[in-house]
Amino acid sequence: MAGGMFRWAAPVFARVGSRWSMGDADALAQTLAPYVPAGGHLLDVGGGTGALAARLAERLEAAVTVLDASPHMLHHAEGLPGVTPVGGDAEAMPFADDAFDAVLVSDAFHHFGAPPAAAREMARVVRPGGGVVVLEPDPAIWAVRLVAAAECLAGEPGHFMKPRVFEELMRDVGVEGVARHQGKASYVFVGTVGGEPAPREATS
Repeated sequence: MAGGMFRWAAPVFARVGSRWSMGDADALAQTLAPYVPAGGHLLDVGGGTGALAARLAERLEAAVTVLDASPHMLHHAEGLPGVTPVGGDAEAMPFADDAFDAVLVSDAFHHFGAPPAAAREMARVVRPGGGVVVLEPDPAIWAVRLVAAAECLAGEPGHFMKPRVFEELMRDVGVEGVARHQGKASYVFVGTVGGEPAPREATS
């Protein structure tokens, strides 16, 4: 998660935190609400500046912990209402087992150096029956493949996964879920730790 890219990008992300629209936050809050009760605990892995976390904390009436390896990004999350910034890696999270009601990873999973280890940690820190929500670009789309190539050139891991591959990865660590496309270039995975997946949408 850490890297030179996020050192110089942190102020930019802080300034454009509004890229998460009210509609985005509302949609994510609705997805997370079945798992995160009022007063509950959500973990935002790779949440950077905390812009999205703050909006979710307000809508869910929950405490949101932002885990990020970049201190430059986390600096901007300090003092946000309902948000606790924590430095650390997705592959070795500094939290107890079953500490959270749900975990969110938004457009960050492909930055993790070891996807299987990150997936295991996500399953570990979420209580049984809790939720795992991951938003990722789909590398089946040519534009996403160009982004992946550019990120690799910049020294990023670039672990972009197709939706079905991501489902299999999460199933291997005990998270049953389904990835559905949203928009033209990305998908959202919604899964339950030790639970049943949501029904798959019909495809033409």
